[in-house]
Amino acid sequence: MNTRQSEIVDLLQKAERLEVRRLAQRFEVSQMTIRRDLRLLEEQGFLVRTHGGGIPAGKLRFLQSAFPHYAVSPQKAAIGKLAASLIAPGKTLMIDAGTTSLEVARNLPKDSNITVATTSLCVLQELYGSPMQLLLLGGYTRKDFPSLYGPMTEAMLKSFHVDILFIGCDGADSKSGFYASDLLISSLEQEMINIASRVVVVTESWKFGRKGFVRYAKPEQVHTLVTDARLSSTDRTNLTESGVNVLIAEPE
Repeated sequence: MNTRQSEIVDLLQKAERLEVRRLAQRFEVSQMTIRRDLRLLEEQGFLVRTHGGGIPAGKLRFLQSAFPHYAVSPQKAAIGKLAASLIAPGKTLMIDAGTTSLEVARNLPKDSNITVATTSLCVLQELYGSPMQLLLLGGYTRKDFPSLYGPMTEAMLKSFHVDILFIGCDGADSKSGFYASDLLISSLEQEMINIASRVVVVTESWKFGRKGFVRYAKPEQVHTLVTDARLSSTDRTNLTESGVNVLIAEPE
């Protein structure tokens, strides 16, 4: 660590939360430099990044606890950034529990008029402290991932409507649709689709060609797919013919 990063660690011992903007002002560097500092410190276990800042490690470490060696690929990060750019001010969003959907949450615009509903403890962790309205749906805790599911969750969903749903997948086929590996999770995802005006699937292209256990959506139920440039021309043609708007995210 350099001197600035060491001082940030010292500040973490005294503060509940650090903000990128204020750190940039304090150290007279760009916000991009501070974000790189926070990313490094998160990798070393000192903090957990949140929307616009970071909190001390140990406060909320849902994803890190479940997957200690989890890393974000450049493709996944680019998909999240491009998908988040689809959001207009004042919209209501549903973000599912997948890691690519989490990248969408990390890139949401700072708009207090945006409402985000989710079953993901990781999304809640990421957006905690932001000006957005946050709704965490209740239910059973999944044993394989830090999120909530079950009949209570599905019953709650029936009372809501969202403008956009961001949802990932465990597998995809450009002709038959999008798949989950768990029957109960698939049921939950179908309920999410039912309450959304627009369905946006966010996934890396390598998921195509590997069907999961149960299909949660046909291509015609999906409005937009955000993926990477490795999607085959055949898959892209099949999806386009089914009415899916395919957006290709390029890593920076």
